[in-house]
Amino acid sequence: MYEGAYGERLGRSFQISSPPTLQSQTKEGSRLAVTELSIDKVGYGMTSPIGNDDAYLICLNFMQQTAHELWCDGRSVCSTAYEAGTTYLLDLRRDPFIYIGDPLHSLYFYMPRSAIGEVNGEFDDPSAGDIALQPGECVKDSTILCIGQTLLTILRNPQGFHQPLVDHLLQGVCAYFASNYAGSSSTSTIVKGTLAPWQQRLVMQMMRDRLFEGISISELAEACGLSAGALVRGFKRSTGVSPHQWLLNRRIDLAIELMSSTDASLAQIAFNAGFSDQSHFSRVFAQKSGVTPGVWRKSQASSRRAESA
Repeated sequence: MYEGAYGERLGRSFQISSPPTLQSQTKEGSRLAVTELSIDKVGYGMTSPIGNDDAYLICLNFMQQTAHELWCDGRSVCSTAYEAGTTYLLDLRRDPFIYIGDPLHSLYFYMPRSAIGEVNGEFDDPSAGDIALQPGECVKDSTILCIGQTLLTILRNPQGFHQPLVDHLLQGVCAYFASNYAGSSSTSTIVKGTLAPWQQRLVMQMMRDRLFEGISISELAEACGLSAGALVRGFKRSTGVSPHQWLLNRRIDLAIELMSSTDASLAQIAFNAGFSDQSHFSRVFAQKSGVTPGVWRKSQASSRRAESA
């Protein structure tokens, strides 16, 4: 099943094996982590699905990016250049993908919204874990850069690893974002005909919880206080896809995770990801990625063999 977008799980999205990772957790048990990723070649292309959960990835760039595009909810939301030393946000609730054109060296901080809410002392407010940065918005923050450089030294010197220091630094990053960047990530009013943010979050969470067996539109609509038609129209206008397509995309994400991490047959993966059969899985996968699951799996295996050669 899905693991947090850090360490080996995050590395698979970038086709990087066993990236250096440090972990900690808050008093209430929320996982915090930082992963170092490096790509040497030009024109890497698109990442695999990075994850879809109630958390952020905070990316600290150590190298300039001149060709970088961010996709959220299946749509391109930002195409810009980033200077070295800048930080930007990936909202894992929005199924982010990245196009990478230049060599990359970055730290990715995994930060659940529950951890941010914990720092703010707001355990019941669903908006307490929000960060007020727009998709692709870059900040140049000397504090984040300083903490990142210290963590980079630890990552490169595992013999000098000291967990209490790592705990202090990762929890410090979380506290810093909670105090300096917390707030609604949307500065505009709700567009007429779209779902309210709480409705969109609720619908997505209900579909995640019923990923295997599925969930009816009527159940989603009732939870949001809407008619079935208004729910479908509002969700599609908010995200660009229908609830059914969004659910299929999450099943594809899970299938990719299973194909990357297990040797299970494609038929078994199709079943475990909630598809009716292997044929249905193959058809949906090919529509989304342009290749069949078998071809995708073979290409990943070839890439891993080339890296280890």
